[in-house]
Amino acid sequence: MEKAIQGLKQVLYVGLVEERGKVEGKRLALQVSHSLKEEQKSDTVATKDGNIVAPSPSTYTVEMEFLESKSELVKMLHYAEENNKEIDVWEIDLSEKNQNGLFDSKHASGYLSGWEKTAGVDANVSVKTTFTANGKFERGEEEIDAGTVAKITKYVSLKDGVEKESIPEYIPKESTAPQPSNKSNKGE
Repeated sequence: MEKAIQGLKQVLYVGLVEERGKVEGKRLALQVSHSLKEEQKSDTVATKDGNIVAPSPSTYTVEMEFLESKSELVKMLHYAEENNKEIDVWEIDLSEKNQNGLFDSKHASGYLSGWEKTAGVDANVSVKTTFTANGKFERGEEEIDAGTVAKITKYVSLKDGVEKESIPEYIPKESTAPQPSNKSNKGE
């Protein structure tokens, strides 16, 4: 029986692109939620032969909400948003290790837009911001030590900023069905 993945096990790690190789990506502490969206818009052109669909490239965004703290990470994120600095974002699935003994992850670099801070009288101060990726999220895998500090190893390692080949999410199976013959059986 399939097991659902708990949202608690999907965590974000972030880092400033200009600090790659100098500062490891860090887990976004006090994260309330995040939503990774992949949207693709398409235009439909009506022709005399029927509609033609012209898809555009997908746009990848992450809407994140976390509780505000005085941490260096929160200060770095706000600095990046205010100064249009590029950041790295990793979504790491801590639900179980893969066949290589590592955790599956996705990485993209891009920019934050917006910084919404909510301070209700009966709740902790929360921050909402949106990350928009340059291109798409690349798949990879990470080693996470016991303290869940990323040793974030064309996917960029959190730890040393080294680019690695992306791991495909799905590889289509090759057909084993017999192929139809083009020969005709007339009078042979």
